[in-house]
Amino acid sequence: MSSFFRRFLVPDLALILAAITVLYCLTSFNGMQQLFRDSDTGWHIRNGETVLETSTVPYTESYSFSKPSQPWFAWEWLADCIMAKAHSWDGLRGVFFLYAMVLGTVTWLWFQLLWATKTWFIVGAVSTWVMLSTTNIHWLARPHLMGWIFLLLAVLMAEHASNRIDLKYAALVFVLGCLWANIHASFFLGAGIFFLYAAEKWLRNDVGWKPLALFSFLALASSFVNPYGWHVHEHIINYLMDKELISHIGEFQSFNFHNEGAGALVVCLLLAATGISLNLIEGRWARAALCLILFIGALRSARGLPLVALIALPLALSAMCSTLEKIPFFAGIATYNRNLRSMDSGFRGWALMPIIFGILVFVGRSNLFANSAGFPEDLYPVKLSSQIQSLPADARLFSTDAMGGYLIYRFAGRRKVFFDGRSDYYGSEFLTDYLLIPATKPGWWKQWERWNFTHALVPKDSSLIEFLPLKGWRQIGKDETAILFEKGSQ
Repeated sequence: MSSFFRRFLVPDLALILAAITVLYCLTSFNGMQQLFRDSDTGWHIRNGETVLETSTVPYTESYSFSKPSQPWFAWEWLADCIMAKAHSWDGLRGVFFLYAMVLGTVTWLWFQLLWATKTWFIVGAVSTWVMLSTTNIHWLARPHLMGWIFLLLAVLMAEHASNRIDLKYAALVFVLGCLWANIHASFFLGAGIFFLYAAEKWLRNDVGWKPLALFSFLALASSFVNPYGWHVHEHIINYLMDKELISHIGEFQSFNFHNEGAGALVVCLLLAATGISLNLIEGRWARAALCLILFIGALRSARGLPLVALIALPLALSAMCSTLEKIPFFAGIATYNRNLRSMDSGFRGWALMPIIFGILVFVGRSNLFANSAGFPEDLYPVKLSSQIQSLPADARLFSTDAMGGYLIYRFAGRRKVFFDGRSDYYGSEFLTDYLLIPATKPGWWKQWERWNFTHALVPKDSSLIEFLPLKGWRQIGKDETAILFEKGSQ
């Protein structure tokens, strides 16, 4: 078999499992619906369209009537533009194709990290289900998935860094840092990763700390190459430090391990915890510190669990394999896995990548799937959209933050919303006052009258459904998810 044939036409394990990830997202995961179960996707798309049309990023908000024209940091504007481009190509189905390929890329890079850290071939293959089962709790058509790509690249670069400064490599770090800073707020992690690896080498008196220190500086410096400058750093830090605000945001809360299917997440955390200890024993302090930071973050916030699976899990598996290789009983297994890895390294299958994407598009556009790409009708008032459209242009429509992003998308930002998922924009004071309303806590009616609502889109499980008719509001429409009310004469 020729070298050309192996490299371009025969896929390696990483590419095979990346393709499986894409197929899983399309089929059993039902990604055409599940990727849109968070309505923030809606305002990301519309913001991207605005940026592309005006050739400028927004500095003030334009989607709400509750807090209009106030300063706004759209720090993910570049990701929004990419989403808008995908949407202009094929609507929400185009956005699905975009993120399906992003997830495939994430899996491919995850395997590059496994191989870079010398994880056994079989261990890498078997552990895929842990990674996929853990990360898919946050598989949403939002910019953080693109942030995962940059996070994996940062760790790979830190692992592969040489002992001398390579200007081309340094330039690549800077360019990627500039992109990352305009795609997702996780850019903070880049400089921190390089710093940890530089600190380990410095403590060992290894000259390799110098290029890593340079990369850390470049990653930090590149984050200021954004339309908002240092103000975006200030804004993100203030947002994350606002405990009152964060305490009310679901994805920042600890994961409920009583949920069905949580077993893989528990396994992932146990492996990561083992990796912390083993990496410390081996003297790999940077890996141990990174695993520890991600482990603590995952216990505090469900958003941190995918990061453990993407970064801490490979570093833990590597330490486990390294430890087992020192035991005579596993010497033969270690040799066997090295041979498999050596054979796999001769394959790449680059030419198959456009074919895989073509198949994805063909199958996704076929009639094989009952559900087309879009916001799930069991979560959002899709069937009420036409009735909402017919409301007066100046209607002040109450809706929950969960529905706000969908409304921004459905009406292209022309119908202003009361609240949506941009919690950093609305702030803790607004959120505290808002939470009185859907729970009908004492003082809710005062808050309700404060906003002079003319209509209300109320989820069917809200106690407002019982209280609003008592206040003279009448029902004018409903579907499986919500009831539409209109203010009465009372």
